[in-house]
Amino acid sequence: MANIERKTRVDTEIPNASMSDIAFILLIFFMVSTTFVKEKGLNVILPKAEAVQKINRQNSATIYVNRASTISVDDFAVSVDQIKPIMQTKLSENPSIVTCFRTDAQTDYGIMVDIMNELKKAQALRVSFEAKQIR
Repeated sequence: MANIERKTRVDTEIPNASMSDIAFILLIFFMVSTTFVKEKGLNVILPKAEAVQKINRQNSATIYVNRASTISVDDFAVSVDQIKPIMQTKLSENPSIVTCFRTDAQTDYGIMVDIMNELKKAQALRVSFEAKQIR
C-alpha cells in the first residue's frame, strides 16, 4: 500500500502586489468626490472714522504700548498689575476721564487684552484707540 501524506498546513498569504494601485485609486476617488466647504465666517463691517475728535489732555490718560510690550501710563513705565490702582486714582480725581491707547502696529494682542481687563477691574470703561486719519 502506498503512503499518502496529507498537508496539514495551508498557505494563507494575501497577495499584496496590487495594494499600492488600490490605495492610489481610492485616493484619487476621494480627491475627486470630496467637496471643500469654504468657511464664510462672520460678515463684519468695521466702522470708519468720519471725523477726528480731540480729547482734552486734562480729561485723558494715555497708555503707550510698544512692540516689546513695554507699557507706560502718561509717560511713566508701569507693569500690567499697576494699571488698576493708577486708573482708580485718576478716576477718583476726574470721573469723566477717557483712557487713550497709542500702540505700535506690531504690538501683541495678549498684552492689550490684559490691559483692557485691568481697566475693566478699575471701572475705567471710557476707552479711545488713537489712529491716524486716512486722507
